[in-house]
Amino acid sequence: MRNTAAQCRRALKLQARQTFFLYRRPCLLCAFLLLCVSLAAQFFTAYSGGALFYAFLDVRQLPLDTGLWLAGPELMSSLMTTMGLQDLGGWGGVLLTLRYEPMGAVMVLPLAWQQLLRMAAVNAAALVVTAPLEYGVLAQLRWVLEGRPQRPGSLFGWYADLRLTRKALGVQAALALWRLLTTLLCAAPGFLCLAAGTALPGGESLMLLSTVLSLLGMAAAYGCYTVLLPARYLLAASPERTVRAALVQGFRLAQGRRMEFFLLNLSFLPWYLAAQFLYSVPLLYAYPYSVLSIYLFLRSLQTQET
Repeated sequence: MRNTAAQCRRALKLQARQTFFLYRRPCLLCAFLLLCVSLAAQFFTAYSGGALFYAFLDVRQLPLDTGLWLAGPELMSSLMTTMGLQDLGGWGGVLLTLRYEPMGAVMVLPLAWQQLLRMAAVNAAALVVTAPLEYGVLAQLRWVLEGRPQRPGSLFGWYADLRLTRKALGVQAALALWRLLTTLLCAAPGFLCLAAGTALPGGESLMLLSTVLSLLGMAAAYGCYTVLLPARYLLAASPERTVRAALVQGFRLAQGRRMEFFLLNLSFLPWYLAAQFLYSVPLLYAYPYSVLSIYLFLRSLQTQET
């Protein structure tokens, strides 16, 4: 059974590669445009206070044990200043700290109330900019799979129609919230083990265990995320669907073959890791390649249903 699933996965990916090279110009244009907009959104998010930062401090600078602490405006402003965000600590906030006594250091993650509000606004703005284009790209790759690539202007069609824009934002917001919740849940065992390892004498074994649990948690979180992931492809392929219908049908579609879908998505991980070290250039190939492969997989599931 496993060999059969692996063979099917390889066959789908081979077909996706053939389709990519046959229609490489529209595929590369899609990937390049989305990559440029996504990178611009990431820079905007990072440099406008829309991302969290942590720091390692000497315990003499911040004599706190491992835990979650309320922080007043003075302390929070001081910490945010060290990170170049001095204007975001005026309302106070909370501190997440991990103290490691053998090194005499404490890792601190400041969560300033003002920064959290800015994060919500900045990430919402980035989502409004990127989501419609992403769905335009997904729709174009669906047409490519059928041998009928559309004009480049169609990539922006999800901006022009506000109903489509709302649908794209709705599905992306639902997926982002689901990913956040599952990530926090799956990361909890590894984090608790890490906290115990830093707080207890001779906790090196617990810290090693936390690494294993963190890796397993990351895999579990991504597996949970892929449960709802088909929704974005279903909506892009059939924009007349409602957000709820896309999520429900996407959830039901992969029932019984969730592990195969997870492994298919996971098989592109080396490409995305390589992109982290090669200035995202591999994504010009990996993104359309992965999308085409997923469309083929979902199409095979829909064919089986009928």
